[in-house]
Amino acid sequence: MEHLGYDIKSKKEKEHFVNQWVEQQALRLELINTNTSQAKLVEMRSQAFSGELSKYYLEEEAISKKVDTVITEKELIKYYNEHKNEFELQDYLVKAMYLKVPKQTDIDKEISNHYLLKNDKDLSKMNSYAKLYAENFYFDDEEWIYFNDLTKDIPLKNYNRDNIVLNRTKTYFSDEEFTYFINILDYKLKDSAPPFNFLKPQIREIILSKRVNKLREEIELTLINNTKKKYDIKINL
Repeated sequence: MEHLGYDIKSKKEKEHFVNQWVEQQALRLELINTNTSQAKLVEMRSQAFSGELSKYYLEEEAISKKVDTVITEKELIKYYNEHKNEFELQDYLVKAMYLKVPKQTDIDKEISNHYLLKNDKDLSKMNSYAKLYAENFYFDDEEWIYFNDLTKDIPLKNYNRDNIVLNRTKTYFSDEEFTYFINILDYKLKDSAPPFNFLKPQIREIILSKRVNKLREEIELTLINNTKKKYDIKINL
């Protein structure tokens, strides 16, 4: 039960597990009794899958012992510079502020005085409004975010998305329930490479994946040969 993710202390989950196991065994017996050839085929497929799964876990164990997970800044920068074309943006990256609040005339008026961020006090005011009234809020002038992610719950059908970004638009509008405030502080064009810092986690995963795949290729044949040598194997044809 633990291996399959069940809570062994839960009576309900224990009952579900037992009932599922009973059903599976009953179905297996029914196939054996009604169609022997298909039952044998199921058993053969099960054994083949078991062998492949065993190979996978043995490889994973060997890889975890050998793979070098340390990736230097120099390696990350080198990969970024050599593969920029692989990371061309399909969407705008923006630094922005976004606030979604329930439609209230008084609150809308107060926020509209500050969301332009004309002075230092405006940001603290916006943070206060966000905590008190916002259904959704985003502001980070240091981090990039995809424009589609920023605006996924904003009804922009009647607005030109390109113009909003390229003009660094500071705007707000309302529907029947909410008022939306957007302030685009900076952007990166589509079809350009995102900033290095934005891609660092992704590049790290790519480099690590390449290392793992290379190790897997090296380990596979050695693993099989060494395993076969450990056991007394006789093949009768």
